[in-house]
Formats: sequence, C-alpha cells, structure tokens
Amino acid sequence: MKIVKCGDLGFRCNFMAAGNELEEVEQSMFDHIEKEHKKELEKMSEDDIHHLKHRVSTLLGRSCGCGALHADDPL
Repeated sequence: MKIVKCGDLGFRCNFMAAGNELEEVEQSMFDHIEKEHKKELEKMSEDDIHHLKHRVSTLLGRSCGCGALHADDPL
C-alpha cells in the first residue's frame, strides 16, 4: 500500500491518496491538487511545481509506503 498526504505537501488539507500502484497514487494526488488547490497551484512557478512532484515521489518512495517523513529526512 502506498500513501501520500496532502498536508505533507504543504497544503492545509486532510486528503490522503492511497493505492497499491505508485502511478495510481501519484495521479490521484495530482488530480486532487488540480481540483482542490487550483488557486495555490496557479501561483506556483515551474520550479515550485517540479519540487512538488519530486516531493510526492520522495514520499511514495519510502520503504514502508506510508508517506511519513521524519524531521531529519532530506528532500
């Protein structure tokens, strides 16, 4: 099971995308962001959006699949 939380991406939101396939969870999260956080997304630069996508990949790449980050984890 792969999980990524919207709040871990910097949004004030309790949404959580979950699934067994990495691509499925990524797409679910990006669909959510485009729908629910459109205003914030429109204010982001291309670099900010790239960083957001990288952060999703990093969170989903955690071996436990829970998406949890620790304070000492590099991004």
